[in-house]
Amino acid sequence: MLVTVLAAGLLLAPAPAPAPPRPLREVLRVEPGATCLTASALADTIATWLGRDTIDASVAYIDVRGDPTRAQSVTIALEIRGELVERKFDPVRPTCSDLHAVVGLGIAIAVDAAVLEGLGYEVIEPGEGSVPQAHDPERPPLTRRSRKGEPSEAPSRRASVSVVAAVRGGLWLGVLPGLAGGGGAQLELGWRRWVDLRASLFGGYAGPRALDADTTVTLGLVGGRVDVCAALARPRVRPRLCFGPAAGALQIGARTPGVRDAVGPWVALTVAAELRIWAAKRFAVDLVVDLIVPVVRPVPAERDPSKAGMIGDSLAVPPVGAMVSLGAAFTIR
Repeated sequence: MLVTVLAAGLLLAPAPAPAPPRPLREVLRVEPGATCLTASALADTIATWLGRDTIDASVAYIDVRGDPTRAQSVTIALEIRGELVERKFDPVRPTCSDLHAVVGLGIAIAVDAAVLEGLGYEVIEPGEGSVPQAHDPERPPLTRRSRKGEPSEAPSRRASVSVVAAVRGGLWLGVLPGLAGGGGAQLELGWRRWVDLRASLFGGYAGPRALDADTTVTLGLVGGRVDVCAALARPRVRPRLCFGPAAGALQIGARTPGVRDAVGPWVALTVAAELRIWAAKRFAVDLVVDLIVPVVRPVPAERDPSKAGMIGDSLAVPPVGAMVSLGAAFTIR
């Protein structure tokens, strides 16, 4: 019950709002030099390539500098998350409209690459071990250097293993007799965004149940489970299917004088369909439906006093149960 209360409190906490996009003309600065570039025409060209007139908040500014002596040489510089991205264009005898189109396309590509990198995609840049490529003088490779002008190091590879902690709570249907409530906490290890291994602890409580007119018991279940999950990696949502064994203890508490408490083993196979929705870089909301197939479980029942060794009234438990849960996930690594 305590886990359920904590999970509900976390779900009610507001998620941090992402920074709103900025107007393109606000971050664009043009120094035409000897070229025919103008800020207004270039902004319209960039907006045409992007399909919008706003820029992601991770882009601090876009500088476009024309060469003071050459009418076709242009250098662009973008500050993205504290780093400078530079690119030089030197097309052969372009018209004025062609020069605006080439420079606008280069800026649009750099901006979209920054947005994709912010969504978790890895941007592969040329390094010492890269395969040599033919260079088009009109589309030179994108290079990146540190803001302070220090020599750039080889880009570090993103860790292949992710660590995520999650809590969840919801309704249990048929896991215990009748309707119950429960929750749990789990730790996940993920490989390459599409395979997860997770271990979790869970608990549920069904409240008082009447065996007959004179006998009332309470039911509770605590246990753990290990799952293997297969997922589809998407920028903002991550559907996955998980399956694995679960084991625990079912506690039957007597509410009637003269009736003893009992604890019995509980073992089940589980299949879960989940949808993880990323609300921020490290916070996500989980929607989960678990299918529970018990293999070993005690049945709450009382002996028939009129027949030795016979079972009297009992609580009916369906052969298959379900858990419908809402949770929150936090990326540790």
